[in-house]
Amino acid sequence: MFENVSYGVKSDIGLHRCNNEDHSLIVDPSCNRYNLKQLGIVFVIADGLGGHAAGEIASRMACEEVVSAYYRDDLRFPDQADTDEWKVRKLETAIRSAHDKIFHLSMEKAELRGMGTTLSALVITESKALIGHVGDSRIYRRRNHASERMTIDHTKSQALIDMGQIRPGNENSLGCGHILTQALGGYDDLDAVFTRVEDLKRGDLFLLCTDGLHGLVTDHEIEEILNNNSLPQATCDTLVQAAIRKGGDDNITVMIIQV
Repeated sequence: MFENVSYGVKSDIGLHRCNNEDHSLIVDPSCNRYNLKQLGIVFVIADGLGGHAAGEIASRMACEEVVSAYYRDDLRFPDQADTDEWKVRKLETAIRSAHDKIFHLSMEKAELRGMGTTLSALVITESKALIGHVGDSRIYRRRNHASERMTIDHTKSQALIDMGQIRPGNENSLGCGHILTQALGGYDDLDAVFTRVEDLKRGDLFLLCTDGLHGLVTDHEIEEILNNNSLPQATCDTLVQAAIRKGGDDNITVMIIQV
């Protein structure tokens, strides 16, 4: 069923951090623990916030809970069980479940107070790509040698772009490029979860990455790397090295999925 799916993943602490607060999780196409035939395979990436160990805990919890909750057998809408709408609703519910778990744990333990994480999840089914997203990690798609950003950042700079106050590409000019307006956990309720459903085409390539990559490497440079590398793992290695050459000031995690 998913014999044509290949992937690579790489995470690096970067040059200036003491620990890696990024986390990623892949439900391998060979996994027989979950109902992949009905729900597809899941790739998820998260960038923890909160300092010390709190960010690491939040990103790991988010990835694990999203996978667990998405595959959980809780058919509340059995008449829609094979529809894309039902699957993307399950994905959004799983993301909200991760938010609740992180928030409640942070309220129980003072040393974890305020911890949070970004999260971007990609589900590959037989014919569709489902996306669920909160924060400023990103998902890109390359199709026919052209790359497109598939997620919208939940940041103050993106809000200014939406209001027409700054132009795309000038996100760092006001010094607010990485200030999040939404995250899993944290102190606030989770408002909107970004979701998207796209048709799959043979040859599509997806990149999931934390801001340790796209905060330093431009979208144009990312596209060039995606076009100049053929194997998923080699592409991951090249992307991480590009971020390190530009300063490596944050943890860097990238995941490539080729269908």
